[in-house]
Amino acid sequence: MTGAPDPSVPNPPNERQLFGEIGEDLGLVTGAQVAQALQVQSQRRAAAGGRAQDRLGEILVERGELALRAIPKILLEQQRRRQGHSLAGVFRLRQIGSYEIIAVLGSGGMGLVYKARDTVHDRIVALKVLALRLTADEEFVMRFEREVRAASALSHPNIVGGFGAGNDGGRPYLAMEYVAGRTLGEWLEADGRLPERRALEVARDVAQALGYAHERGIVHRDVKPDNVLIAADGAVKLTDFGLAKLIREDRRVTQSGIAIGTTDYIAPEQVEASRYIDHRADLYSLGAVLFQMVTGQVPFDGPNNNEVMLKHLNEKVRDPRRLAPDISARTAAVILRLMAKRAADRYDTAGELVQDINAALRALPPESHPAAAHGRDAPATAAGGRGPGCAAALLLLVLFALYLVNCAL
Repeated sequence: MTGAPDPSVPNPPNERQLFGEIGEDLGLVTGAQVAQALQVQSQRRAAAGGRAQDRLGEILVERGELALRAIPKILLEQQRRRQGHSLAGVFRLRQIGSYEIIAVLGSGGMGLVYKARDTVHDRIVALKVLALRLTADEEFVMRFEREVRAASALSHPNIVGGFGAGNDGGRPYLAMEYVAGRTLGEWLEADGRLPERRALEVARDVAQALGYAHERGIVHRDVKPDNVLIAADGAVKLTDFGLAKLIREDRRVTQSGIAIGTTDYIAPEQVEASRYIDHRADLYSLGAVLFQMVTGQVPFDGPNNNEVMLKHLNEKVRDPRRLAPDISARTAAVILRLMAKRAADRYDTAGELVQDINAALRALPPESHPAAAHGRDAPATAAGGRGPGCAAALLLLVLFALYLVNCAL
């Protein structure tokens, strides 16, 4: 004999509800938009005698309320929640420590990053929480603790700031500066490549962040587009120091025999799992990022990660002008020096790199139409008193003034 359902335990959401719930959690759609789309879906099915097959995501895209490229992200999270339904799908976190959860910003191998409100200081933060399944894994806990130490040691305009860390019910968390914008990886996925000037500006700002960290003995070890945030006002911020290492603590900055880094941007010495990796590994990775920004392609490609790593180790990088003939010789030279196989042949410091990037920027022709994309504000119009509309109004005013003068004569 079975008992009555326990009203304190919520029913699992159906697929449509779960899709909309995740889209709302990730900040991709609003609850009102999901509700309206569900209503449209029900109306269409009723009109078709229950045979309409329009999916919720398709309706949201059709209504211009959800980007098509966002659907795989929702479906991936949907699959994760189905696999661990009792944790993620039913018992959704509402508060961690003194932080009220607002939405999920992203997820990764180590856990989730939430948009949250700091109830003590009344500010919005990004809250990184280590996944419960990893709290017993010493390696991941150490990696999380490294990020906490790095966040507390670094305060720079081009580095995502850390506000504090703690542990709630066995779940370590790190509160960080919330940056409203997109990752460089998302910009590249959408646009393919960046204009040369903007690519150099982004690389310069990342180099300044790295230089600051390097001066304090910290090597990032995972410089890649997904770890570069571009705010809505164009500010560039380096984040995710989870693989960072304090050189003064331990010169052996890799695990024994294991390459650490991301395949497409990994330095040769990281592929070799060298015991002695210094700041120049970060500069190599930044060179790979700059290569992708100006060409739209990663420096090396292959059928699997091992093939790509071997190319980083053994093959000379192509001159980026073979893929993008429009970029300047100065920019190409910066990339080729950054991606030299021997660390000794690269820039000695990030500061030296910044000087060369500034020289390359000065040598570029001035922009006739400054880009409004990639996180930079568009030229002000109407309310700001600038732009083509204002210029036309000014011309009419001048002509009217001349007319009045002629009448007076």
